[in-house]
Amino acid sequence: WWNDTVFYEILVRSFMDSDGDGIGDLQGLTAKLDYLNDGNPATTTDLGITGIWLMPINNAPSYHGYDSLDYRSINPDYGTMADFEAFLAAAHARGIKVIIDYVMNHCSNEHPWFVAARQNSPTYRNWFRWAPTKPDETGPWGQGVWHWNQSGWYYGLFWSGMPDLNYDTPAVKTEMLDTAAWWLDAIGVDGFRLDAVLYIDEDPGLLQTTPATLQFWQDFNAHIKAVEPDALSVGEAWTASSTVVQYVSNDRLDLCFEFDLSYAILGAVNGGNAAGLGG
Repeated sequence: WWNDTVFYEILVRSFMDSDGDGIGDLQGLTAKLDYLNDGNPATTTDLGITGIWLMPINNAPSYHGYDSLDYRSINPDYGTMADFEAFLAAAHARGIKVIIDYVMNHCSNEHPWFVAARQNSPTYRNWFRWAPTKPDETGPWGQGVWHWNQSGWYYGLFWSGMPDLNYDTPAVKTEMLDTAAWWLDAIGVDGFRLDAVLYIDEDPGLLQTTPATLQFWQDFNAHIKAVEPDALSVGEAWTASSTVVQYVSNDRLDLCFEFDLSYAILGAVNGGNAAGLGG
């Protein structure tokens, strides 16, 4: 169905404020659905979109939400789970599919899992990667990836506020796959936009596209398709197309963003020369 769908990306926080507190919310989004698609193909006053991608809606300490505090929650700034379910029903009634951002690579350093891990919880310590001394390792754009707190050095690709989950621990994979199934089955979303898919597993000297990362996405897609065969998985693999193709091969993800093409389009427009689109 996604091949015939026009998606509209929404950061709820900045879309429509229903209660005058200066923050967009789910009730505001629901109230504006007729602007996006009123469900009547004969009208010409709506945009006519048929899919919505919601940027992170989980509770999180940041404005953007890519540092989840609870993967089965709604950010209270946006409303309640009941508000989300009402929005979802209203969208579906208008023929609009809804996918949500699922940020599986990392969570917030304020997430209860990480709080327990830094307190040396035997249950959660290995849900993250730790080292007694700082490893000699940097990230793909030269950034520091090992961060200090009172219980040791921990790995976080993007910054210290987003520790990476450790998928070498089976309980982590089980919980995150079960959460995906819950959003599909119990709540009724139509799929997921998957953040930072390149970095689920890291090996010494290789941070992106490891064999375990590719296997993880194959397992993930099999899991969600068993729950909902029509669920969409779309990955953010921000790298060359020659690498991205691995993520949409062998029954891994359904789609990935095509960054090389986007750069070629921008280059053609800005330079007035379409030669770069020929590749």
